[in-house]
Amino acid sequence: MEHQVFRKFWSQSLYTCASECLMSSACLSFGFEKKTRTCLLYSNSSDTANVVDRTGFLFSDIQHWPKSLAGRCAQRICPNNNRCEVTRLGLARCVPEFKGCGQPPEVNGANTTYDGHYQGAVATYFCDPDYRTCHNNVTSTCQSSGAWESLAGLCGQFRWHDPIKGVYSIPCGPSIKFQLIMIGTGTEATRWGIRIEKQADTLFFLEFRLGYNRDSNVIVMNTVKDDVWGTEERFDLAMAVGKTMEIQITLQDGVYELIIDGAIIHHFTERDAGAKPDHFVFWGDVSVSMMEWVS
Repeated sequence: MEHQVFRKFWSQSLYTCASECLMSSACLSFGFEKKTRTCLLYSNSSDTANVVDRTGFLFSDIQHWPKSLAGRCAQRICPNNNRCEVTRLGLARCVPEFKGCGQPPEVNGANTTYDGHYQGAVATYFCDPDYRTCHNNVTSTCQSSGAWESLAGLCGQFRWHDPIKGVYSIPCGPSIKFQLIMIGTGTEATRWGIRIEKQADTLFFLEFRLGYNRDSNVIVMNTVKDDVWGTEERFDLAMAVGKTMEIQITLQDGVYELIIDGAIIHHFTERDAGAKPDHFVFWGDVSVSMMEWVS
């Protein structure tokens, strides 16, 4: 009966638990843990869910219990989302019932475990492979308002397999220290490149020219700030269509470092000191099998 608990509380006995279920318009079954005397009210029955035996735990559909256990509420039928209670004067009346929070919100790149949607229920999130946890809080609690606590931005994707060309956000937000690893293969004797950017500015521009204009087997590095290009730096590198390269770009202590197939190509001092990139782009005639951003 996982995930279907809408109310959880201490109960004096199994019969008190059954009575509470009978007084609820939403309760179709209940569970009782003998050791802790915990009562769980469920919004579905064993007809619509798998029930697994657990030591010290009793479960039953409420239809098998006599309505007389509800006392003065036995003859009182309450509308949906209401439950019966007995006042101090001994009168049965219908009152609004907490409906629960429903299913916990989905978090991109994560899966979750939880036992129900009762007030105080806790959903715990686990980031999927190729995603990293962006902050310490990985749980969401069902609030009395009927909403779960927000965990937006919990998991950030840092590794991509066979990515398509385009724009990628920095996982877990901008950082002044990172390493970008990319395994790419040129597919045409033209050009392809990588841009590491902050908004509209290009903090690091890298272009591989296999054959572009008059250039052949040339690497070009540059920056763009306020639509103005800096002074480009050029290096020769043997490249060919179909040749796979591992490119590493790191930023540490204000210096970009370019490494290709394990060889250091160049150290490039940042021109916009302290700027934190918020996205990166790769483009051109290239096939990328994997890229990874570590910060």
